[in-house]
Amino acid sequence: MKNNYKVFLIRTLDWIVFSIFVQLKIIFIMPKIYSYILSFITLITLTTCSTVLSVQTPPSVSDQEIVMSPPATEVPLPKVDYIFLPPTPELEKTEYARKDITENFSPREKADIAVPDPKLLADENSLVIDLALITGDDYAFPLPGAKVISPYAGRRRHHSGVDLKTCANDTIVAAFDGIVRMAKPYAAYGNVVVIRHYNGLETVYSHNSKNLVKVGERVKAGDPVGLTGRTGRATTEHLHFEVRINGQHFNPNKVFDMEKHKLHNSCLVATKTGRNIAVKAVDILPYQRESEYRYSYAGVPVSDKNKKIDL
Repeated sequence: MKNNYKVFLIRTLDWIVFSIFVQLKIIFIMPKIYSYILSFITLITLTTCSTVLSVQTPPSVSDQEIVMSPPATEVPLPKVDYIFLPPTPELEKTEYARKDITENFSPREKADIAVPDPKLLADENSLVIDLALITGDDYAFPLPGAKVISPYAGRRRHHSGVDLKTCANDTIVAAFDGIVRMAKPYAAYGNVVVIRHYNGLETVYSHNSKNLVKVGERVKAGDPVGLTGRTGRATTEHLHFEVRINGQHFNPNKVFDMEKHKLHNSCLVATKTGRNIAVKAVDILPYQRESEYRYSYAGVPVSDKNKKIDL
C-alpha cells in the first residue's frame, strides 16, 4: 500500500511538470529564460518529492509478516557449592601382594643355607614370580659396578652362584625387600648373609669381610647388608651371589642381567617335583598375566595346585 501511494504521487507531479513545461514552451520563445524557469521548477519538484517520500507511513497489520517463534526454554544449571567440594584423593603407591613366608626362623633356618621355607609351596606344586611387576624402587643389583669373574655352574666344578669381582670393603646391598634369615660365618662361604624375600626368593651374599645385619632384621632393596672380602674359601676379594627358591639354588642370570645390572622383564615359574624344584624363565603376555596364571604380583602362586604349567 505504501509503494502504491508513492507511485501515484510521483506520477501526479510528473504530469504537473509536463503541463507547465508545455505551456511555458508555448509562451516563452527565448531559450535562455525558458532554461532558467525550467531549472527552477525542476528544483522545486524534486525537493517536494524528497520531502513527501521521506515521510514514514506505518504499515498496516495486513502488510506485516507474522513469525511465530517457539517459547524460550530455560535449561536449569546444576547448583554447585564450590566452597564445599570434596577434596580430590591423593594417589597412593600400591604395594605388591607379598607372599606368605615364614618370618619366625627355626634354629635350623638360622644355621643352614639350604633350608626350605615351611610355608612356601606347602599347598601348591607351582610358584610364579613375575619380575616384570617389580618396579625399580623394589630391587637393586647387589654390587653396583662389579662384573662376573666366575659364572653359574662353573667351568671345572659345579658353582652354585656367580662371583662378582670387587675391591675390599665395597658395600653389598640387598636385592629385594625381606628379612635376614642367616648372618654368620659358614664353612667355605665365610661370612655369609641370607635374606628371605617377600616375593618367594632367597638371596645369598658370601665371602664378606663384615656382615652389617643381624638375623630377624628387616631390610629394603638397596640397604647395605655387608662389606666385600675374601673370607672362607676365596683367593681374591669378590662377592659370591646366589638366588634360591625354597632352599634350592638356580641360575641368577634368570633374575638379573649381569652386564646391565638390571632385573629381567620375564616370569619365573618354579615347579616342584618331589623334593626337587625346577625354575624356568618365560616371557608372559599381559593377557596371560591376568587370566591363565591368576596371580596379582610377584610371588603369588597359581590358584590351582593340580594345574600343570606347560610353557
